[in-house]
Amino acid sequence: MQKQMVQCEDGRRRQARIHGVPIEEGGFRIWKAGVRLKGKHVSGEAWYSHQTKTWYFISDPESKHSHLMDRIGDTLREEKLRNLRDQLKQLVSRQSITQKKIAEHRKALADIESQLEIIKKDIVRTEKGIPLESGTPLQYSQGIRK
Repeated sequence: MQKQMVQCEDGRRRQARIHGVPIEEGGFRIWKAGVRLKGKHVSGEAWYSHQTKTWYFISDPESKHSHLMDRIGDTLREEKLRNLRDQLKQLVSRQSITQKKIAEHRKALADIESQLEIIKKDIVRTEKGIPLESGTPLQYSQGIRK
């Protein structure tokens, strides 16, 4: 039997008693283990991550006193989910506002680009000596007879 500090499901660090032969799964080595919680022994597994060099404890839902860890874990999980959902709502609203701004900016950009093209054409015409045409036809002044 070996003792090791582990990160439990509820986010707290506890001392786990590790025993048995480890098995390999993915990037983890897994032992049978148990921790003390509120004066009671909770059975489960100790997971050692080769990548982060961190120990984790996951309680066995079928074991005695596992309900103690579940209640704490459920409360924390619900709080985390509530926080994540609030963050999601905020990001969705920011996304819609930003998309509206982008649509407005795209429209403004298209208008500016069309004006640029018109001005470039006018510059080319002026350089070639072509007279600039006004958008309206010539009108006779009132003092001139036709």
